This record gives sequence, structure tokens and C-alpha cells, in this order.
Amino acid sequence: MYDLRLDRKLTKSMFAKWDKETKDWVVNAIASLVVVDQVVESHEMVALQEAIELLDSRNEIENLMKMIKQKKMFKIDNLNTSMSQAGEIYFYLAAIACIDGKMKKVEADLLKELGQKLNLPVDFQKAVMKWGINQMNHNQRWSQEQNILNQQKDVLLKAL
Repeated sequence: MYDLRLDRKLTKSMFAKWDKETKDWVVNAIASLVVVDQVVESHEMVALQEAIELLDSRNEIENLMKMIKQKKMFKIDNLNTSMSQAGEIYFYLAAIACIDGKMKKVEADLLKELGQKLNLPVDFQKAVMKWGINQMNHNQRWSQEQNILNQQKDVLLKAL
């Protein structure tokens, strides 16, 4: 397993541009991706933290956490936004869909549904899903190589 770090600088700049409706839509999409497989894994807490930061009030946060604990799917309507913003959101959601190092069928199915609700072309959705899987594989290779480097460092330090 690898550690996932969402690009905080990127997400902060993205989030700053969004209106309340878009932020709420993204929060619901994140929460749905987290609970769709009925298992809330520790890796997914990174995504939930991002979702919480998009909310305006303690009441909204409590409602989100209640739904997560109950593993209830969130109602997600179509989002009327620009194509470029829809694309940014979809890339972000794809990264979250494979946050635990794999993309389960239920997560992929929900991601497709979210792409439709963003009115994105099917070819774009497929390309982004492929990108997400490639990103996930890259992260796994990076983690494996990082483990090897850490072991080499330990050997060198012990040799002192």
C-alpha cells in the first residue's frame, strides 16, 4: 500500500474558485465515493478531510459524518458548470476513487455516473479513469522504490 497525498496546493486553488453549489456537489460526490463500497478505509479519511474543509458550518460537518457513519449514499443531481471546471472536478474525483490503491467496480461505476452528472463526454471519462489507474500504479511503484531506498539508508546508517 502507498501513502496518498492529494495535491493540497492544487486543491486549495481549485476550491477557492468554486461557488457553494459546486462545493456541496463535490462534498456529496466525495462522500458517496467513500461509502459506495460500504467500507470506509483509513486512506479515504484524507478525502473526507478535504470534503470537511469545503463545508461552511459545524451542522454541515455533523450531517456529513452522520451519513458516512451510516454508510448512506448521498443524493447527487446534475451540476451545471463549465466544461473546464467539470473536467477539474472529475480528475479530482478519479484520484479519490483509487485513493486506497485500487478502483473497485462499484467505485468505477459511481465515477461514471458522476461524469454523466457533470455532462462530460464518455471518451473523456474513460481517459480520466485510465489516467487514475495509471496514477495509482505509478504511486504504487514509487512507494515500492521508496521502501527500497529507505532500507538502503538503514543499512548505510547501521554500517557507521
